[in-house]
Amino acid sequence: MVAKIWQRFLAWGLVVLLLVYFFPGIAVAGDSQAVSLEQAIRTVKDNFDIPKEYTIFTSNYTSYDNRQTWSLHWKEPAEQGGSFTANVDASTGEIINMNTWKPEKRPEPGLRLPAISAAEARQVAIELLNRLAASHVKELQPLPDDNQLIFLNNYGPVSYTFRWQRVVNGIPFPGNGVTITVRGDDGQVTNYNLNWTKADFPAATGAISPERARQVFASAGMLELQYYLQPSYRPLAAGEKRPVLLVYRLSHPSRGLIDALSGKPLDLGNGGWFDKGGAEGMGDASLEMARKAAALQGGTQSKPLSPEEMKEIEKTAKLISREEAIAAVKKWVDIPAGLTLRSANLYADWQDPEIRSWNLTWSSDKPQTGKVNFMSARVNAGNGELLGFDLPSAPSGNDRSGKLDRKAAQRLVEDFLQKVQPQRFKEVRLDENSRPGWEPVIMEDGKNPAVQYFYYRRLVNGIPFPGNGINVTVDAVAGRITSYNLNWGNFDFPAATKILDGQQAVETFLKNRPLTLSYTRIYSPGGPGQGELRLVYQPLGDTSSATSDMIDARTGQFLDWEGKPIAQQPRPYRFNDIAGNFAEKEINLLGQAGLFGEYGEAFHPDENVTVVSMLRAMLMARNGVWGYKDLKDEEILKRARDEKWLQEDLQAGATVSRELLAKFLIRFLNLERAALAEGIYKVPYSDAGSLAPGSLGYVALTWGLGILKGNGSTFEPEHTVTRAEAAAALVRALQVKQ
Repeated sequence: MVAKIWQRFLAWGLVVLLLVYFFPGIAVAGDSQAVSLEQAIRTVKDNFDIPKEYTIFTSNYTSYDNRQTWSLHWKEPAEQGGSFTANVDASTGEIINMNTWKPEKRPEPGLRLPAISAAEARQVAIELLNRLAASHVKELQPLPDDNQLIFLNNYGPVSYTFRWQRVVNGIPFPGNGVTITVRGDDGQVTNYNLNWTKADFPAATGAISPERARQVFASAGMLELQYYLQPSYRPLAAGEKRPVLLVYRLSHPSRGLIDALSGKPLDLGNGGWFDKGGAEGMGDASLEMARKAAALQGGTQSKPLSPEEMKEIEKTAKLISREEAIAAVKKWVDIPAGLTLRSANLYADWQDPEIRSWNLTWSSDKPQTGKVNFMSARVNAGNGELLGFDLPSAPSGNDRSGKLDRKAAQRLVEDFLQKVQPQRFKEVRLDENSRPGWEPVIMEDGKNPAVQYFYYRRLVNGIPFPGNGINVTVDAVAGRITSYNLNWGNFDFPAATKILDGQQAVETFLKNRPLTLSYTRIYSPGGPGQGELRLVYQPLGDTSSATSDMIDARTGQFLDWEGKPIAQQPRPYRFNDIAGNFAEKEINLLGQAGLFGEYGEAFHPDENVTVVSMLRAMLMARNGVWGYKDLKDEEILKRARDEKWLQEDLQAGATVSRELLAKFLIRFLNLERAALAEGIYKVPYSDAGSLAPGSLGYVALTWGLGILKGNGSTFEPEHTVTRAEAAAALVRALQVKQ
């Protein structure tokens, strides 16, 4: 149970650290010159060119440990579209980091050459460094370039990364500095990151000498002789074993850190960590160029804000303030004495982005055992509704018997819910059998659990909706509610019409999962560890077909955990109508891979193949079956056009000629450029003169590679290809590709 509570605490912590939505111009405690959302947007747009197609814009805001940050997000509307993100210090207006990404087709493995040199890319980086971090340049030293392997990059465009490390009082600070990444194909900056700490740095007076530090390192046994098992990322062959290395490994609790003033290894404690920063490096004449360029920097005209950016500004301006959110919490919850507000974040609800919520956290400056040292709460920023709060559960100890029994704790919970959620309390029902995330509490007879958990499921039209509900935790020792969480979304619920009745549902379910007499082991809390062997009937199902614990109420189809019909998922096919066919072997091979399953277990070998069926099989053959089986015909054609496999104006249901099939497969093999050099080709077909202009190279390559041989002496370019012929040709093309 302790582990569960700790997991819940961590979950709240992650929420606290999320960048979240805020509104412009608000002054945060401790800020003398807060930067508005509009100012942050203009700063980014004045320094970077954001693609015009990135029309979706949202803003996040976070204040944590006296640091306030605006996070700005631009995104392309397409599902797999690009994005641009920048973070701006809300106190100084300084750009902290930027990252941009756009989807790109993964290239074939091979050598990739950049269009610009490392020196040219470095100049781009220096100019950006000067523009965005000019006030920090005097404390920066460049680190050696780490771009030696860029020409072997097979998974994306060549990129150059440049890093500058901060030096304070002549002493390197690896955790601080600037990192800039520049694309080698077009010279665009894809990443900028400034990590800068505002603090008083201790002087080096009294530090031990390097020689003494080496002695401490050696005497402390920082390095340990170990055997190290190399990781394996591929299946091992029969009899093969993973290799073991003999190494020295840094395994000291200090992680190799020695206190320079005391001369002792630093105790990081269990789970401690430190920021290693970049590699050490000294000197670079190009930094001087940045210093000189700083004096030449000129002003630029501000770029106009987009409608989406203006919409975001107007939307956030209508939300309640941080102070109003705090007041909404205090209306229902007493904030323990000694806690100080640490963060106030405004974010979009994950179920409905139109709903904005405040996430507030309080903590103690001096944590004390037995005291409440942390609290968090969520408030709807549109209407001030309390969405949740969390306090450490049972500070008085989980091993003690609670003064409240189950019924008394339930009365406490329901009195609270009737006040804070009077309408929604009417739409929920206590679920005693489902307490998400919590293990059952087992106590001795006559004793009450120290903590009681309650989960109220939402009802819609009298039908349970487990996806929504209310969780409440009660400290039964102290007699108070320590946690409340409302999970409630705005959804469109289909009417319960034209559905199977209860009896029909049972019959449908058991048709594929018949009750079977069998043995099983029954485990119960407090029972024997090995369980109790029992003879039972259970719905085991037919192993020849996929089933699940869930069926569609209208169709009776078994559904997977995503709610998709299992019967429609990709699966291997054993076609029942191809025995004796000339392409039986090839068709079987493709069927085992899940291709050409339009007719289920039938293949229809003599039926003419359609454009969309052929292209769908090609996409599956290259990228795998998942994600393509259920794509609409129009999307298949679009993706094939994106791949430049389909360049003709054809309908999905059109048939495929032998000449067209030759073009499809040569493009599939990325050999079209060779096919366009028609003057070098000849074919052994007597009807070569009937080929359409521009087709000779495709036909010649398919003949030479053994993919299509026509009818021996003739090619017959207008011959309509059958499904069997298409399958055979695709397998031959795959063999060429290997």
